[in-house]
Amino acid sequence: MPKTTKYDTNFTARGLLYVEFKAIESILLSSNFNELIKIEQEENKIIKIATKAARKRAIQEIKRRYNKVSKVFWVQFFQWNDNEQKLASLYLCLKTYPIVFDLHFQVTVKKQKLGMELTDYDIQMRLDELASISVDVENWSETTVKKINTQYRTAIKDAGLYTKKRLHQPVDIPSRFWTYFKENDESWFLEACFI
Repeated sequence: MPKTTKYDTNFTARGLLYVEFKAIESILLSSNFNELIKIEQEENKIIKIATKAARKRAIQEIKRRYNKVSKVFWVQFFQWNDNEQKLASLYLCLKTYPIVFDLHFQVTVKKQKLGMELTDYDIQMRLDELASISVDVENWSETTVKKINTQYRTAIKDAGLYTKKRLHQPVDIPSRFWTYFKENDESWFLEACFI
C-alpha cells in the first residue's frame, strides 16, 4: 500500500522564520539547543515574540526545522550572507512541510519552466486538487487555505524567487552556496531555485 502524505498547516505559524533564526544564532549553534530553546520560550530574552502563545508556536516550528538538518548546516547557515540565508530558510521549509514541497514542485517549478506567471489562483487550484485526495487538506477551513496560499507566496518572494507574479532565479548567489547542497545530496534544491 502506498504511503499517504500527511499535510499539516504548521507552516502558517511564521513563514520562513528567517528573522527568528538570525536572532537565536547562539542557541542554534549551541551543543545544548533543546535546553536553551526551552529557556528562551519562557524568558523571551532573544527572540522577542510578544505573546507566549505565539512564541510557543514559533519555537515549536523552529525545533521542527532544526531537527531536519545536521549541525553542520547551522554552522554553514551563519556563514552565508542574508540572501543565501533566506534561500536556506526556504530549503528548511521545503524539507519540513510536505504542503510547501508539494506546492513548490507541483505548481511553482512547473510554471517557472514554462515561463509562466504564478498567481494565487494557481496555488488555490492545487490546494483544491489536494483537498479531493487528502483528508488532511479537505478538512482545512477556507481561512486556513487562504493563509497557506498567502504564506507560501510570501516565502518564495522573501527567498528571492518571486516578484509581482514573476518567477525567477535568485540574483547574485555565488556557486559556493549551491555547492553545499550538491555535496550534501540535496541537489533537488537547485531545481527548487530554478537553477
